[in-house]
Amino acid sequence: MSPNFTHFKWSTSADSSKPYQIRESKALEYIDWNALSNVAAQSRNIACTVGSQYGVGGRHLVREIVFDDDVHWIARVCIPAVNFSAEENFIPKPVSHSWSANRAAEMQSEIDTMAFLHERTEIPVPQVFEYETAPNNRVGAPYMLMECCFGTCAVDMPNSRSDIPIQFKEKYVAIEAGILVTAFCPKLC
Repeated sequence: MSPNFTHFKWSTSADSSKPYQIRESKALEYIDWNALSNVAAQSRNIACTVGSQYGVGGRHLVREIVFDDDVHWIARVCIPAVNFSAEENFIPKPVSHSWSANRAAEMQSEIDTMAFLHERTEIPVPQVFEYETAPNNRVGAPYMLMECCFGTCAVDMPNSRSDIPIQFKEKYVAIEAGILVTAFCPKLC
């Protein structure tokens, strides 16, 4: 059975002439995606495939993983810092050279916070199944494998909230407000 990818709408720039976008394309090569797929497959004991579509943020590259039983996970992988010297072709620095104990502690804190919110609130926070905060691992960078939350982020919608279809806008705003109240005013809930 071939995997059924969701084709999320992820904002990724197509201009590869900028140093940070060269970093993105180099990160796709730098990460051992087969090793990451193996980590996921071993975790569930089910074969899986890593999707070709990706999203990129300031520090992470995100790709979808689909298992043969149609379970979907998201891989969030730290990308290396880039050498901003054009003469050196913006070659990424190895993650281990740009990764510090503080960054590992930040990542662990994020994972712990997600676990806490997932277990103790109704906020739709993905469950983290596997992770590695050290840069020297078989994947080649720190990563987390987490539950896939289906849908498109509001920030990835054209014109953000103004393009949410009118029949869904009130529900969307109510859910977003509920999450903010739960997160910032837990005694009110």
